[in-house]
Amino acid sequence: MSAILQSLDRLRLSSPDRTAISGSQQTLSWQQFHAAVISLTPALDECNTLGLCMNNSPAWIVADITAINADVTNIPLAVFFSDTQLQHVIADAQIDTIITDQPQRIELLAKVLSRQEIEIAGMPATILQLETESDTRYSAAKVTYTSGSTGTPRGVRLGLAAMEAVAGSLATAVEAREQERALVLLPLSILLENIASVYVPILAGAEIIVPDASELGIQGSSKVDVPAFVAAMNRIRPNTLIVPPNLLKLLVGLAQEQQLPDSFRFIAVGGAPVGTALLEAADKAGLPVYQGYGLSECCSVVTVATPQQNRRGSVGKPLPHASVRIDDDGEIHVSGVSFDGYLHESDQANNELATGDLGYFDDDGYLFVTGRNRHRIITGYGRNISPEWLESELVAHPSIGQAAVFGDELPALTAVVVPATALDFDELLAAITQVNNTLPDYARIDEYVLADQPFTVANSELTAGGTPARNIIKQRYADQINNLI
Repeated sequence: MSAILQSLDRLRLSSPDRTAISGSQQTLSWQQFHAAVISLTPALDECNTLGLCMNNSPAWIVADITAINADVTNIPLAVFFSDTQLQHVIADAQIDTIITDQPQRIELLAKVLSRQEIEIAGMPATILQLETESDTRYSAAKVTYTSGSTGTPRGVRLGLAAMEAVAGSLATAVEAREQERALVLLPLSILLENIASVYVPILAGAEIIVPDASELGIQGSSKVDVPAFVAAMNRIRPNTLIVPPNLLKLLVGLAQEQQLPDSFRFIAVGGAPVGTALLEAADKAGLPVYQGYGLSECCSVVTVATPQQNRRGSVGKPLPHASVRIDDDGEIHVSGVSFDGYLHESDQANNELATGDLGYFDDDGYLFVTGRNRHRIITGYGRNISPEWLESELVAHPSIGQAAVFGDELPALTAVVVPATALDFDELLAAITQVNNTLPDYARIDEYVLADQPFTVANSELTAGGTPARNIIKQRYADQINNLI
């Protein structure tokens, strides 16, 4: 039996009235959570492939666990995907059933055979039956789609045993505890948030806090209503949460101004490299920040730093379910728990995955990730540089919100920069100069282009994982970059 379902069953018996999930409109006890899953399960009797297209809510979590209980392949549909991306995923995965809180959008993207209005944990939702070309059934428990730098999502097949192994390993490493409050900040369709902020708390018996994005003050992929965010943090008083680097930067600034609660025990940061300056600022501000590293193909988390094993700048040590080695070219390879291959590709996943990421181990076994192999820049002086390193140092500066660095086929390292606030030319130049003064001479930014809009998932300039879609950014700003030469 599933470890997640076993834990849910145990908790509804041992702690029936204790709060399991808190949302903006609904609160579920462990008994109510279990009952909601049992109640929804018959609705999936005729389902092979379930598309879950909902904003963060207790209903999303109930539907996700119901898919496990019904032995149905769950395919989270990211609401931040463009209509073109969503349409591709629905057709590519041959999804026959969708549970959604935005049926009108789905009805424009697929042929709907029937529509049923339901309630999930007291929240209205819609079940749509779709026309498919075949009655496809996958052995995978979940297929997660990654948007990548090209913007075309690709399905990664994941087994339940593998996901539960990662969740169990992670729960042990971070010492997940009952009575704690785990806050969901990122979209639950992101695999990391799904596993670390839902499965881990269920295994530990911790409370899952899943507010509406509006309550948190989060607007889209790049904007935050700071007063609303501060108010939510102080009202919720979370113990654990996962943040991308841009939200960590906000947390650090708020902590320096003593605007945050003292409830944090473990703040995980991942999705993109974090500059050492930002990590040092987090330490000084008293925030318990720990980096991690993972990939969808490895069922999310591979390594994580912990209070017992932490070295600034590293992503920690491999978790028990994973083995990591560095090849002669500096590429990271992972074995142990892995995915079942990509959807529609006949080759199964190998026992060892070449990640495409570059890194190294220090003498004490801490892993440092330096960038992507295919992004590596070779300068005219023969220096190998990972643009992710320079980008992380740039965005650590308070005046710089986002950055994408380019250098191949260019006479100098060039950055496309999104300011954090309205800046004039001299102020932005001063910020870049300050960052350059911390870098070796061969890695300094010589030229820059001021972006005319933030990098977002909506404009395809940001991947779902929060990293710059550099091919698209370079193409968009090609004229400005070329004019610098």
